[in-house]
Amino acid sequence: SIFLSTCGKNEEETPESLVQFLKYAGADLPASTEEYGDAFVRQLQESVRRIKGSRRMEEKFMRLEELLREERAEGKAEGREAGREEGHALGKEEGRVLGKAESVLELLEDCGTVPEELKERILTERDLDCLRRWHKLAARAASVEQFTKEMEPETK
Repeated sequence: SIFLSTCGKNEEETPESLVQFLKYAGADLPASTEEYGDAFVRQLQESVRRIKGSRRMEEKFMRLEELLREERAEGKAEGREAGREEGHALGKEEGRVLGKAESVLELLEDCGTVPEELKERILTERDLDCLRRWHKLAARAASVEQFTKEMEPETK
């Protein structure tokens, strides 16, 4: 592989034709039409002028721009749809987690007053398997205290 830089500072060590080509390649639009004193650069400039002046090439370029615009629009639409699907799936999962946590609390409230710290711990748990275990434990527990003692080994 060869890497060329249009910002090099060693012109004296580089062949003149390559220096002129790199200056042309790094030029802005007005400067790209200047004379560079190199046959290859003149050939490139002439090719660019011919292409820019060709109605056929203009039509091809416009079609290319249109295709690229369509592809970008399709990509954006696909991205939005994927985002919606992912958001929907995450929302469903979040709903299942919250529903299970509330079920655990309902069962515990039948056993007595649930301390705020315990409520917060249950409502902030995001592991559905853990909430399922707690749900079964709450269904068997005779008291909130029993539930708390038996859930302790599972707390993080």
